[in-house]
Amino acid sequence: MTPPPGTATPEAPTRRTAHGVCPHDCPDACALLLEVEDEKVVRVHGNPEHPVTRGFLCNKVNRYHERLASTDRVLHPQIRVGPKGKGEFRRASWDEALDLVAARLAAIKQESGAESILPYHYAGTMGIIQNGSLDRRFFHALGASRLEETICSTAGMAGFWSCYGSSQGPAPESLTKPCDRSFSGGSGVPFS
Repeated sequence: MTPPPGTATPEAPTRRTAHGVCPHDCPDACALLLEVEDEKVVRVHGNPEHPVTRGFLCNKVNRYHERLASTDRVLHPQIRVGPKGKGEFRRASWDEALDLVAARLAAIKQESGAESILPYHYAGTMGIIQNGSLDRRFFHALGASRLEETICSTAGMAGFWSCYGSSQGPAPESLTKPCDRSFSGGSGVPFS
């Protein structure tokens, strides 16, 4: 059917596929294919051409586009205005939030010394930039305490060292035969 003269036919949204990597705190760094429509991610799926993950994504990341579009997603800094645990916050600008954090860290450093700041954090996305880069530099410059920054991976590292003599496991593509034993260090994964 031809539209009446003087009216425009609405254009169909354009969809493109972008490549990405999973942002979760997991050493797999799964390759992603992101379907983008009108500059919004509308679907996430694994890249079948990746030699290790071969298109696999965990259930959390398979539905990542839903979290990106969620009305519950925090998009702006929030400052607590009520007692802890009550969920009472107000929206703040980035400048206000960063100034508040800087003032609080300075006050703690002045009152109790920089080592009273315990920067518990871990790998973020396990990427080269996020894992052990800027966060450690920041806290080191601040003079904060240093600590073993993991609850779960120490047991895994001990397993790697005892089996392989280093903290690096075998290349995934070298694992061509099924194994008869599995070690899951510190992860609490149930299996039988």
